Amino acid sequence: MKKYVVEVMSGDTVASRQVVDAPTASAAASRATGRAVRIRVQEELWVRVTDEELGVVYKYAFFP
Repeated sequence: MKKYVVEVMSGDTVASRQVVDAPTASAAASRATGRAVRIRVQEELWVRVTDEELGVVYKYAFFP
């Protein structure tokens, strides 16, 4: 499994941050927050997941 940095965001402000081992970025977001996620559009509350090994940033939002 890979390590991802998962940050819950409120706009551009980091509300929480943790490192998670998971097979995919979306799984890391779900594992860290305990909620299902989908690709972010323009939501104010969202989740930023960074694959530090590859330098890739993923953006997710919570299902309503």
